[in-house]
Amino acid sequence: MGKASSGYVNKFGWNLGFSAYWFATSYKWFILLFVFLPKQVADIVPGGEKNTYWGLILGTGAIWAVIGPAVFGRLHETKGGIWAKRHIWLAIGSAGTLIALMVLVGASSLWILALGYFLLQLSDDVGTGPYAGMVAEVVPEEHRGFSSAILGGFKLFGQIASAIMALVLKKIELVYIGIATVNLICAIITILTIKNLPDKEIDPDAKSETFVKEYLAPFKNSDFVKVWLNRMIVAFAFASITAYTRNFLEDTYAATKSIEFFLMNFKNPESYANDAANILALTISFTGILGSLFSARYADRIGRKKLLVISAMIMAIALVPIAMTKDFNLIWMMVAGFGLGNGLYAAADWALASDVLPDQSRPATQMGAWQSSETAVQIPAGIVMGALIDTLNRQSAGLGYQAMLITAATLFFCSTFLVKRIRGSH
Repeated sequence: MGKASSGYVNKFGWNLGFSAYWFATSYKWFILLFVFLPKQVADIVPGGEKNTYWGLILGTGAIWAVIGPAVFGRLHETKGGIWAKRHIWLAIGSAGTLIALMVLVGASSLWILALGYFLLQLSDDVGTGPYAGMVAEVVPEEHRGFSSAILGGFKLFGQIASAIMALVLKKIELVYIGIATVNLICAIITILTIKNLPDKEIDPDAKSETFVKEYLAPFKNSDFVKVWLNRMIVAFAFASITAYTRNFLEDTYAATKSIEFFLMNFKNPESYANDAANILALTISFTGILGSLFSARYADRIGRKKLLVISAMIMAIALVPIAMTKDFNLIWMMVAGFGLGNGLYAAADWALASDVLPDQSRPATQMGAWQSSETAVQIPAGIVMGALIDTLNRQSAGLGYQAMLITAATLFFCSTFLVKRIRGSH
């Protein structure tokens, strides 16, 4: 597989170009989910129901994404012709993203916002399915930790860049233009990087299999199930936090409509929650880079499993004090620790999944199924968690957000038990 491909897949420069698409994906989703989509919903619906309605859009939009990456991954592996060319899928996905962003930026109702969000998910899946399989397909096993760490680092760099630009640009129209520009440029870079890879070889037996059978096939492998469940648990915890952080800050400091951060003071009543959320987003990403850099150096030496266990414990410990305080400086310090753990996790999980694929000849379909572990959780994180937060907040101010944080911490801790039981990786 990887060794049969050209040796340039193991070079730093090639990995940078390959990871550009993942940078754009992270740039897009992080700031939209963390700040701007919750803000757009909050501007449309009453304050006491903003988490519920935002959760509904988040959850229902993710229903398709449970199978989306695997659908397009399988089409890439079975159709042949132009569809065997990886860059075609990235080009279509990037073009669809531009259309979705145009719908979202002008959304004046929940229905239009929901439509734009669905189109964004669909476009993302078109590229992600074929893209996700390439690490397992073209990178030798002994170098996957390095490639995974580069991908994880670019994911976090994308978050940093989007948070900085959101703080600088502020206006939603400019932010969306920035996302569209980054999406286009990075897609072109990755397309140029992978264009010389040989087309996907089509397995003639694959065409006779149904999609459902192909999608469910890797779940017969116990290691794959453990990896999938671990990522699902971690992704649910992370999604529950990031989706509602902006609203958490707005409601926590609603009495003063200002937030003091060391020598800074966010006191604009219209933007204090957005500014503070951007600061936390930037902190998560910056400290995550430190974790990712550590992983890039040591992931192939000490093993992906140890890194994932350490990362989950760090994230769990960091969340508990946040649930108990209204001191933004303390919240920021705990978020810095959380970001470090997130960086360790982001750098190791892709390599772990690539190691345990049951059928290494079908990486796009099976990595698409693995990718569903992250998108599937947006359904309960949206539909259930959003309504739960609003319900508990009506009983006691802030109770819903406390429950959210404690639940996430517990899930991070529980995920470590699954990682330790994975046998097909080190």
